[in-house]
Amino acid sequence: MATDLQPSPSPLLIVGGGDGIGLWLAKRLFARVPGMGRITLADVKPVAWRNAPEGAFPGPQHTAELAGLDAPMDAVRLDYAHAADGFAADWAPVLTRAPAPLEPLPLDDYRLVMLAVPEEAMEQAAAAVLPRLRPGAYVFDVCSTKGVALPAMLRHAPKGVSVLGTHPLFGPAVPDLVGQVMVMTPTPRTNQAFYAWYRDLVRSFGAVVEEVAAEDHDLHMLFIQTLAHFAYLVFGRTLAQAEPLGFRLEESFKLSTPTYGILAAFTARIIGGNPRLYAQIQAQPNADRVRALFLQAAMELAGQFSGEQAQVQAAIQGVIDAYKGADVARAYANSRALVDSVQQSYRELFGRKQSGQLTVLQAGDPLNPAEASVVHVGLVADVDGQGVELVERVAHGGGRWFIAYDAESEAALRKAGRTLRPKTSRILRHNIRRVLSAEETVEWRRANLQHHQRDVSALADQAVDVAYLCQVLTRINPSVVSGEVLEPAEGAWLRRYGLGNRLIRLSIFGDRDPDACLAEVVKSLRLFGVRVAGR
Repeated sequence: MATDLQPSPSPLLIVGGGDGIGLWLAKRLFARVPGMGRITLADVKPVAWRNAPEGAFPGPQHTAELAGLDAPMDAVRLDYAHAADGFAADWAPVLTRAPAPLEPLPLDDYRLVMLAVPEEAMEQAAAAVLPRLRPGAYVFDVCSTKGVALPAMLRHAPKGVSVLGTHPLFGPAVPDLVGQVMVMTPTPRTNQAFYAWYRDLVRSFGAVVEEVAAEDHDLHMLFIQTLAHFAYLVFGRTLAQAEPLGFRLEESFKLSTPTYGILAAFTARIIGGNPRLYAQIQAQPNADRVRALFLQAAMELAGQFSGEQAQVQAAIQGVIDAYKGADVARAYANSRALVDSVQQSYRELFGRKQSGQLTVLQAGDPLNPAEASVVHVGLVADVDGQGVELVERVAHGGGRWFIAYDAESEAALRKAGRTLRPKTSRILRHNIRRVLSAEETVEWRRANLQHHQRDVSALADQAVDVAYLCQVLTRINPSVVSGEVLEPAEGAWLRRYGLGNRLIRLSIFGDRDPDACLAEVVKSLRLFGVRVAGR
C-alpha cells in the first residue's frame, strides 16, 4: 500500500455503518490507512456492546477482525428523525488495538462523512445529518445509482462542504479491494484535493478507479446491474420450476458444464445476497424498459429456435454478429480465466494427491464469509467433483500443532513421545475457501508448529564469519526455521589465540527430525573448517 498520501481527513462518520459495504470499507480500507483518526459507525440499529438484542451492530461475526485494527472506533445509534438533536445516548467504543474513544462526538465535529444508507433512506439521512456539518467537511455516498443520492447531498450539505458520488462495484463478500472497480462521480462542489486523496487511497489498495458522469453511470447500471440481476433471477426461477420435468437441482451440479456452473454460481450469489438491495436495483427508473427489451429478445429467439436447424443457426449467428460490434476481447479473456478458476481448486488438489504433498486448506460456510475458517492439514486421499478426502494426523497443545504426514514427521513425533491416529475428513469443494500454496504451507508450518531447538558449539578462526555461515545454512536447509549466533562469555579467552567460540542456536521445524537436521548442519560446518560439537 502506498504511504506517501496526504494526511487523511478525520474523524470519519459512516452513516449506515452497522453492516454491509459501510462496515466493510471501515474494516478493509479506512481503518488500515496510516494516520487515520477516529471512525464512528452510526446506524439505526442498537449497539451491540450495550447488551442490545439480536440484530445489534457490529455483529459478533465482525468483532475478531475489528479487534485487530489500529484505528480508534466507536459505534453509535443514530435516529435519523432526531439527528438534529445529536446522537442518541446508545453509544459504545469498539474494541480495536487503539485506545478506546472516551465519549461520543457531536455531528459537527466530523470532517469526513460517508452515507452508506439504502437509497430510499438517502433523502432522510442527508436532511438529518448534512446540515450539521461545518465548512471544510467532505461527504460522499456509496449508492448504486446517483439520481437520488447526489441531489439529496447537494441539497442538504451546507456551503463549503465537499460533495462526491462514489459507487463500489462490489459487495462485502470480496476479501479486499485488489482489482475491484470504484466508480467516482464528481460534482461541481467536489473538493479537488479530497477527490485526489480518496482516488489515490483506493488505488493504493489495488482498486481500479473509473470517473463517470452521474447520468452515464445510472444508464449503464440499468444494464450492468438491473438487467444482469434480472437475467440471473429468471434463470434461477426457471430451475426452481423445472422439477415437474424431472429436473433435480442437486443432480445438475454433479453434471455441470463450466458455463452452467458459472451461471448457477452467480445466480446463487444473487440469491445469497441482500434482497433489499436487489429490490432497490430493480426499482430504478426505466428498469421496466430494460426488462422489456430482455423479454422481447427472449421471445424472438424462442420463436426462431423452434424452426429448422438452419434458422436456429442463423439466429445464433445474428447474436454473434451484433455482439462482435463491441470490444469483446477482454470479456472473452475474462470468461476463459473464470472457467479456469472454477477448476483450479480441483486441479490443485488432484496434483496434491499425485505428489503426496502436505496439504493445508481453509474451509468454511460460503454463505457466511465473515465466519472464521476451519484449518485442515493432511494428505489428499481422494478428490472428485464434489469434494476432497483428507487423511489428517494432527494434535494441538499449547497453541501449537503437531502433525504427521511422512516417515520423518512420524519419527520426530515418536522422539517427542507423541502418537497420532489418522482421521479421514471429507470437505465439500464449495466449502473450500483456500488451498495454501507450497510457499504458504511452509509459512503456515513456521507459524503454527511446535519447533525443536538445538545448539551447535563452533570453534573457528576469528576471520571466519560464523554468522554468515549460519545464514547460508539456514537458507539452504529446508528443515531449519531460523538460526542465530551467540558468543558465550566463557570462551572469550580464546581470542588471544586468534580463535572464536560461537554458539549456533537452531530452530528446526517441529515436523522434521531434529537430530538428522543437526547432523547435516554439523557436516556442512566441518566442510568449512569449523570445529563443532552439537547438542
